[in-house]
Amino acid sequence: EEIDHLIFLPGFSTAEQVTSVSGRGVGMDVVRRNIESLGGTVRITNNPGKGSVFTVSLPLTLAILDGMIVRVGAENYVVPITSIIETLRPKTEDVHHVQGKGDVINVRGDFVPLIYLHRVFDIPQAETNPSQALVVLVETGNDRLGLVVDELIGQQQVVIKSLLDNFEPIAGISGATILGNGRVALILDIEE
Repeated sequence: EEIDHLIFLPGFSTAEQVTSVSGRGVGMDVVRRNIESLGGTVRITNNPGKGSVFTVSLPLTLAILDGMIVRVGAENYVVPITSIIETLRPKTEDVHHVQGKGDVINVRGDFVPLIYLHRVFDIPQAETNPSQALVVLVETGNDRLGLVVDELIGQQQVVIKSLLDNFEPIAGISGATILGNGRVALILDIEE
């Protein structure tokens, strides 16, 4: 396996003679570097005398995602549909403050912590009262959270673009997408 991976070394070539267009060993190292820059991996399985199999694995974040577009203030965010349990507008009496912990919402006898997206991302002019806003109940593993948003825009399939090439990681954001109207929307990382 180590010998197989020598093909990815910069400048490595199996050509006996170098020409002006080939044999310089600048092919597979560039391929590997680009795949790894996307967060992927490339593997070689070699069967001497029969051939080789190159397996390229790219993360799911380079795929299409079914998402619910939500508005918070003037900003749009995408919540992965697979994380959403339901959306609701809570009654004032269902929202309770827990000293030192934040707010919780009573959903059919279960108390679910509320996350105010306008506080997390410092968005001005957003609805601060959960009973006037909407709560999107999401599930992360065994935990449930209520995301407080201003409005549901609608469901849409989006292409996930990584931010890591152009920006440092942002807590709570897994990537970005360009919506049909040309605006950029950040995709929420519910686990984060």
